[in-house]
This record gives sequence, C-alpha cells and structure tokens, in this order.
Amino acid sequence: MKENIKSVVVLTAICLVVAILLAVTNYVTEPIIAANKAAKASGSLLQVMPEATGFENITDTLGELPATVKEVHAETSGLGHVMILGTTTQFSSDEMGITVAIGADGKISNILLTGYYESKDFGADYPATYIGQDSALGGVDTVAGTTFSSSAFKNAVADAFTVLVENNLVAAGQKSEEQLIAEVMPLALPGAFNSLGKHITTPVEGLSAPIVEAYRAKNNSGYLYVVESDAGKVVVGVNAFGVAQAFDLEGNDVTATATDAVAAAVAAAPAIATENLEANTTAITALVEEGAVVTPVEGLNIFTDVMAAFTVTVGEENLYAVITGPIAYADETMKMAVIFNENGEVVIYKTYTELILHGEYYSEHQLTDTSAYLSQFYGLTEGTYSDDMTIVSGATMTANAVASNFRSAFAALNLIKEVVA
Repeated sequence: MKENIKSVVVLTAICLVVAILLAVTNYVTEPIIAANKAAKASGSLLQVMPEATGFENITDTLGELPATVKEVHAETSGLGHVMILGTTTQFSSDEMGITVAIGADGKISNILLTGYYESKDFGADYPATYIGQDSALGGVDTVAGTTFSSSAFKNAVADAFTVLVENNLVAAGQKSEEQLIAEVMPLALPGAFNSLGKHITTPVEGLSAPIVEAYRAKNNSGYLYVVESDAGKVVVGVNAFGVAQAFDLEGNDVTATATDAVAAAVAAAPAIATENLEANTTAITALVEEGAVVTPVEGLNIFTDVMAAFTVTVGEENLYAVITGPIAYADETMKMAVIFNENGEVVIYKTYTELILHGEYYSEHQLTDTSAYLSQFYGLTEGTYSDDMTIVSGATMTANAVASNFRSAFAALNLIKEVVA
C-alpha cells in the first residue's frame, strides 16, 4: 500500500515538474519567436525596396488602420512606402505575412510573402502578379483552389492602398467600368454572393437592349442585370419575388430615378418564387399539421438569400414560413426552412441538405449530433438568437450558412408581418 502511494506521489511530482518546465519554456520562447517574426518582417523592408536610403515608421501618425496593416514605413528620400501586412483566412489562425513596396507613383514596385501557413499554396508566382498595379488592382484575381487565401492576400493589399490613398500619400488608381460593376453588384442582390463577395450565378443568354449583362442566382434568390439607362449603366437586382432595386456605378441607389432600367429588368426576370411555387408549397406543407392552409407571400422587399415565404394557418393559429438558400462550402446552396409562431419564435427548423458538405474535407468537427444542433434554435426570437450559436468547429462555411439563414429568416419575418397586416 505504501509503495503504491509512493508511486502516485512520484508520478504526480514528475507531471508537475514537466508542466512547470513546459510553461517556463513557453514563457521564454514566446517573446523570442515574436521578436524573430518582427525582425524578419522589418528585414523585409530592404528586400522589397533595396535602393532605399532609409525608412521612417509613420504608422502612429495615420490614425486608425485596418487590422491587416501592421506597419507603414516612408522611404526617407521619397521613393515611396513599404507596408507590413498580416492577414488570416477562414482556414488558419496563423497570420499570412506580406511586405509590399508602393512607389511614389502609386504603383506596387515589389511584394514579398513573409509567412504562409495554409495547406494549399496559391503558387510562388501569384504575388508577382501585383507588381505594377495601382490601387484599382485591375490586373489581379484570386486563384482557383486557394480562393480564401488568395482573397485574403488581395484584400490585405487593397487595405494597404486604402491607407495611403486616404492619407493623401498616393493618388487613387482609376478603376475600369468592369470593376465598378463588380463592386456594385453585391449592393443590388447580396443574397447571390458568397462570403468572399463573388456572385454565385449562371449567365442568362438571349439578352436584348437595354440589358447588356444578366445572371441568375444559383440559390434562387433572384437575378442581376446590367442595364443601359438614360443616366448610363446601372446594376439592377430583382429578388425572388420580382421586386427590384437599382444602383449606379458609384454605388448610389437610383431605384426611384432609373425607372427605365428597373422596368426592363423586372420585365425580363420571371419571379423565381412563383416559378418554384408548387415545390416550395409542398415543402412547407410537409412540415405542418395536416389541413393547414399554406399561402404564398408576394412582393416581399428583401434581397438576401430568401427564395420563398408563406403564411400558414392551422386552425386559429397563424404561422410564418421562410425558405432560404444560404451559400456554403464549394459555393453550394444549403436549402433551409424556418417557421415562426405569432410571437416570432422558431417552432420548426428544417435543412434540406447535409449540414457538413464534403465531410471528407473536414478532418475534425463538432457536429456529431445534428438533431441536437438543430434543436438549439427552437424557441428563439430575433432578440435571443446569436450567430455564435451556429459555430461548428472545423466547419466554418456551414456555420456561416446557418447564420445567414437565420438573419434572412428574421428579416423576412418582419416584412411578412407588414405585408399581411
């Protein structure tokens, strides 16, 4: 007995000593690692601008900076600026390090990737595609297969330019009409875009004037049109209910004035909610009591990923149903339905697609009990719901899709009540 107690004491002491040593080691090495990273980043200044005579760190003189912009250094002889950037993607918590030299002419003269921790590499040649670009970044794109990391890279560089332009340190580059259209499209129909700002659509063929471009959202949230109007080109989003909104290429809402463009877009866009009415009505009917009256809601002024909405009458009880199509991993649509009672509480939540899409991609995730995950949303209202509830470790895109669904559903609920009041 005494020997057993002695063994336990010795083992406990060993574990304690090891834990202390590990803590001390971490305490000692962590600042060293941080210092080494800082030194590496600082050393990259001359690497991207070797002709420099010196640098002045002006970071603290520029006010509040984007999180991606860590340091801003002015070259003392007037050659330009070198910026140290750091950014993360949705797949890694370790920062990607970037050092970029932007000349006095407002163009990138050199760029260096100082830290990269993603499992998929966007290629050694990708950073070089930025050399010679101004703030418009008109000649660069993301890389297929590494969309998140290449988008994070591009956004960080865009943030660097924003800092210099807003502080009048370089002139802004001139964006092409194509770029301006791409930037306005998310305003017109945000539900058709993924989390990286890319519209997930299919082109519409057989266009006629004044429409010059047309796309149908793959998640059935509506259509996007580029239309020639009396005031120039405008972007029109027509939602699943046939309601339109229009924006000029400066991002101004011109729905009330660009009436010719709006009329052309609405005439060209079949109402998707009506087109899929039978299938969606059947889907909601299957979720409620037999004999319930399911009535479609028309003219809903919402431009998120909502694809259909209904009122449901069960005896004397009134319910409200919303079908959404949030965009998930690999830009696939995750069709979902939420039904609310008159108090705005979630009484039914149904997913029509697997929550963990491409399960083999996620080596680890916490969604081991789908039913328990779904049931946590029952009884919630707009005031008690939080996006934090949707988090699934190792499955960020799924969590984003579920969160998008609930944000859209609650917004639609408020509008449905206005329409049917």
